[in-house]
Amino acid sequence: MTRFLLSIIILITLVACRPDSKNTQHTATATPDITTPPLPIPFAGDWISEDYLIQLHKHKSPRKAQDGSEECFITIPTHTRQTTTMIYNFHESGPELETVKTTDQFQLWEKHQDSLTQLVYTIREIAPDTIQLGHKRYVRIRLARDTHSSRILEEILFKGTYKTPDGKHVEFKNNGQVTGLSTFHHYVPLIDYFDAGLQVDQVALIATGDQREYFGFKFKKNVLELYALKCKTYDESEKRCIDVDYGPLQYKLTRVAE
Repeated sequence: MTRFLLSIIILITLVACRPDSKNTQHTATATPDITTPPLPIPFAGDWISEDYLIQLHKHKSPRKAQDGSEECFITIPTHTRQTTTMIYNFHESGPELETVKTTDQFQLWEKHQDSLTQLVYTIREIAPDTIQLGHKRYVRIRLARDTHSSRILEEILFKGTYKTPDGKHVEFKNNGQVTGLSTFHHYVPLIDYFDAGLQVDQVALIATGDQREYFGFKFKKNVLELYALKCKTYDESEKRCIDVDYGPLQYKLTRVAE
């Protein structure tokens, strides 16, 4: 009986002393002084989740890459005392964050009004183009920005020169312009598929004004195929298609090696 009780006591002691395996980002930490002058941040810029990037390169499908990507994109400001937000699944943004500098590291704190409320991420620079926020790695991405989009898929997937089957050249630029493809002059690939009617990867092509024509797209090695969209289920109450599929092939473009 004594030996049994001793074993129980040892077991309880081991469990009580076992390190907590949870993310330690949210443990109690002294709130930084935000009245100090702004300091430059050496790794300012746009950063995309390494997990998301791997899936996007693997499947060439933003719809597949979006599943489970969670904290997927952030812009680190040029100086401390400036705010930013983390983008989740390219569907919604998190709380307002402020970058601060402690004695030996940079941190991102959740901000409410004029107060820092909680440490969210400690930033570690792994390499010149790789940082780590908490337990996730992010890769620097240089984007052609405008007021409407950060042009992520334009840079990673579409950018390049292609040929049509009859030898004509089509160019997709990373700033959203397209040349040589019928009368279309701009394109906008969809990055968020968390809604009805988005069962296939889609890109909008713009010909006149801001009037958009949507196509389903597939990348097959060095070939980009654009399909008309086929509506499988139309919701009369919402006046929109809620279930789509690929229709007839409209354009087949072969990427030219650069």
